[in-house]
Amino acid sequence: MWKRLDAVLTLKSPLHIGYLPFRGSVISPTRYYVPGRNFWGAITKRATENLHEKSAKEYEEIGKQIKEIFRFSYFYLYDGKTIFIPQYSEEGLRFGDKKQIQFEYRFIGSRVLTAIDSNSGAAKDESLHEIEFIKHKFSDDNGQTRNTKIIGCIWVKDGARLNNYEIQIENNGIFINNFNLIEELTLGGEQGYGFGSVKLEFILNEKIFPIKDIPDKEEINIIAEEDKPILSHLKYNARIPFRGELELLIGRGYFDIEFDIEGDTQKTGGRYKENPGSVLTSPNYHFSPGTFVNLGNDKELLLGWNGVLIRKGCIAIRF
Repeated sequence: MWKRLDAVLTLKSPLHIGYLPFRGSVISPTRYYVPGRNFWGAITKRATENLHEKSAKEYEEIGKQIKEIFRFSYFYLYDGKTIFIPQYSEEGLRFGDKKQIQFEYRFIGSRVLTAIDSNSGAAKDESLHEIEFIKHKFSDDNGQTRNTKIIGCIWVKDGARLNNYEIQIENNGIFINNFNLIEELTLGGEQGYGFGSVKLEFILNEKIFPIKDIPDKEEINIIAEEDKPILSHLKYNARIPFRGELELLIGRGYFDIEFDIEGDTQKTGGRYKENPGSVLTSPNYHFSPGTFVNLGNDKELLLGWNGVLIRKGCIAIRF
């Protein structure tokens, strides 16, 4: 079985969760939430650097172990009262109790950045770009400045060990070798500019994140309810009625990706291992978070290591 933790983290700096790589002077948009894959990557990095000298082999081994014993939901913005989950209504896209334009005005900003040539001290050619980001501070309805928070779920398998160390779950974190894995994390892109720093605020004593989970021995099952939007991506199927949006998912391939969506290990798997981060995964259409789907009698889905929802009997989506 698994232990579920509803966790709240505070943004200590702006947060950029990018869609696609950019080139030249273009806007790089951010997602308005944090996918589970980002938490997997951040905890892999934090655990590896605490337990080992940094090496690709050790990152790979710790990352594989975390994929087996952790699960992550997507994390959404939270102001202490409202969880700003997207949902596609008849009025358009909303986030929590706010229209999209209201949400963006409160939480989303942008900044022009450029890379500096260390030899000349001048801006590098074609490095000027505008970055969209989630603000780490916002003004509430009363004009008070407040810290932005994110909320979501982390599941840890009962009795699990990481690199032969026992994992201990306390009310203030997840510990291994007396080290809190989730006390401070770095998420998303533009970390060289100081983006992506988050700190654990607290772990809730009650389940308030609106996800219906049914853990079993090996997996986390998620119930997709017709009257509620999905909270992470789900691979598109033309036979599934829906109200919402489709998104073409693509990402960078690292050691965690052994095959593409069609299972073609010869085509891409080796390239990911030889040159991690430089190869893009095969694009596939998915229902976006906030979409309402009608799965009929097959409402029970699996939660993948990266937070993506998987219909039972389907190949796991790796992006």
